[in-house]
Amino acid sequence: MTEFGRLRINAGLTIVQLANEAGISRGTIEKIEKDKAVRAVLAARACNALSRHLSQPVTYEDLGIKVIK
Repeated sequence: MTEFGRLRINAGLTIVQLANEAGISRGTIEKIEKDKAVRAVLAARACNALSRHLSQPVTYEDLGIKVIK
């Protein structure tokens, strides 16, 4: 499991909940958790939504999420 996935679970969020809060598809969250590349803007949205639940900043750079610019 990726660090992103661990943090999502620690935040008490399902994939669908996080996707809805971030305004992105469930498939994008699943790609991130499978260590597949996603568009940078979508990774940033996912991390911003996750940050709100963790009360700490989380960036795709810090988590090593693979992005397509």
